Amino acid sequence: MIICRRLSPDFSALFSPVKIGHLSIKNRVVLAPMDVGMINPDGSLTERVVNYYEERAKGGVGLIITQFTSVVDDQRMDSPGVFSGRQVFGLNYLAESVKEYGTRIFLQIAHHGGRAEKSITGLKPVAPSAISSPLYKETPRQLSIEEIEDLIEKFIQAAKRAKIAGFDGVEVHGAHTYLIGQFISPHTNRREDKYGGDFEGRMRFPAEIVRGIKKECGQNFVAGFKFSAYEHLENGIDINLAKKIAIYMQKVGVDYLHVASTTYELGGWRYLDVSPLYAPPGEVVELARSIKAEVSIPVMAGGGINDPQLAEEILNQKKVDLVVLGRALIADPRWAEKVEKGEIEEILPCIRCNRCHKRLFSGQEVRCTVNPSLGRERKYQINSAKRLKKIVVVGGGPAGLEAALTLNRRGHRVILYEKEDKLGGNLVISSIPPFKKDVRRLLAYYLRKIEKSGVEVRPGKPVDVLTLRQENPDAIVMATGARHIIPEIPGLKKGVFHTASEVLKKHDEIEMGEKVIILGAGLVGCEVAWYLSSLGKKVKVFEVLDLDSILTDEHSTNRFYLLYNLKMLNVEILAERKIVEVENKKAVFQKIKEGKEEVYSFDLLVMATGFRPRDELVEELKTRGYRGEIYCIGDCAEPRNLYHAIQEGAKVGRDI
Repeated sequence: MIICRRLSPDFSALFSPVKIGHLSIKNRVVLAPMDVGMINPDGSLTERVVNYYEERAKGGVGLIITQFTSVVDDQRMDSPGVFSGRQVFGLNYLAESVKEYGTRIFLQIAHHGGRAEKSITGLKPVAPSAISSPLYKETPRQLSIEEIEDLIEKFIQAAKRAKIAGFDGVEVHGAHTYLIGQFISPHTNRREDKYGGDFEGRMRFPAEIVRGIKKECGQNFVAGFKFSAYEHLENGIDINLAKKIAIYMQKVGVDYLHVASTTYELGGWRYLDVSPLYAPPGEVVELARSIKAEVSIPVMAGGGINDPQLAEEILNQKKVDLVVLGRALIADPRWAEKVEKGEIEEILPCIRCNRCHKRLFSGQEVRCTVNPSLGRERKYQINSAKRLKKIVVVGGGPAGLEAALTLNRRGHRVILYEKEDKLGGNLVISSIPPFKKDVRRLLAYYLRKIEKSGVEVRPGKPVDVLTLRQENPDAIVMATGARHIIPEIPGLKKGVFHTASEVLKKHDEIEMGEKVIILGAGLVGCEVAWYLSSLGKKVKVFEVLDLDSILTDEHSTNRFYLLYNLKMLNVEILAERKIVEVENKKAVFQKIKEGKEEVYSFDLLVMATGFRPRDELVEELKTRGYRGEIYCIGDCAEPRNLYHAIQEGAKVGRDI
């Protein structure tokens, strides 16, 4: 039976079929090749990684490109492998699981080259040339001609295994300046033999790989090519060289081009390969647009795209032929299905916080701030509660909202108290700056879900022990958040300062003047500094730590982009200084190393010096001998971040 779906006219481009080579793909939504860290140590696939891909196929994507899959074992880091026939069985299980939903799947084949780390592989890394580079942890060993020829054959045999396993094609990974990219780039390839010396020489390695794949696997087996059209490196690839690469690889016989960039950990601020929430999404698409004008084969690109309207607009403007989504599909595996059905408001939005990427590069499995089920898709299914309870959730911030929604889905009667008139807690405050649009989308998502749920919401109602006794619930979930820490400073009086939260919430009511001093260069302090400087204020941020220690808990791209923008806005960060005294709109600071004192005048003094739990109600309940179930989640348990708030809200929602 053929089922005809009615497409929204607004997304007809996104859900039109497309051909890559001889292969037909049902729509133009592509799951990006992202490592998710769910691999066995020997490079074989786990059931969880198959579940991860299967959920995205079930969710309606047209094409899945797998994560980095190594063609060798000796220089393999923590990626899956396709270097042995033993791996074909697991790869076949993955391919067939995905294709059951009408989704096509390509295996990305790759080699880390000079970016492999000896601390993981136990071996000195190899590369086209033995040079030092910001890309490398150590200077790699130069490959011999014989080794290069052997690696070409390993790529070809890896593609052959992919075909046997049932994949629709392979993506030859020449992006992010891994081994193939290292051969292509003038920055990393300084050879004078036939695999270097000039453009033709640098392109020989990928060309021989692709020609060999086509010869071994047949012309109908798709061979795509991913490459960086921009490298934030001295003498690296720029758009003009990228166009030459694209034209050359089309002549070699690739079936499509996947345009990317190399910026991560290199301090670049344009064409970011892992764009943060502060940066405009889809910058890499502009590189792809220039390349698409030079070739006739399909071109795809992504770069932080999470908005369906933007994806459709990119296709309508013919910037690319397929849109690559990464983190958006981590956040909501049903993104494509929801767009196709016209359920855009149901999409759980990615906020581009880069928690997923940071965990991966810290040696941990990928987790998602907004999607607690990531990597645990089967384990985290929401099931009806065995015994239905009356549950009071105190606090309507992200932890409380997630807990209330999860508890409600399981059938409990949920009453949500919030002392403010509006729900959202810190989501409301943190979404105020214009550069936090992604967080505003998340807030809107939660408010819509609460409105449609059966949760009984009681806004504008502070909760005390008497309130809880009158409700007489079976369980209490405390999600009361945290409050700013106000340090004891001589001369500091109420009215002299405002907290960062107050400045964001009541900026129209506060007399800010022109000169602003912010105490604390953590995430809150830096974001408030950006916001106030964009309003025309002259902002100075003071911090007891040294500059290198600021924001080290953040993803490196997030950190760099935030600090870069503060610099562009002329915000001064004065590190290694502690405040000594405040008097008559003047603050006295001491330089920690030198002991020298400095005096700065201000019109507005802002506190961003940390938080402590708002747990007084919990302590009062314990003091009064309350013996019922109490669960503390989010900042009420310990001030941290949005990831922990949502994770803990989801967990308590499943556990009660």
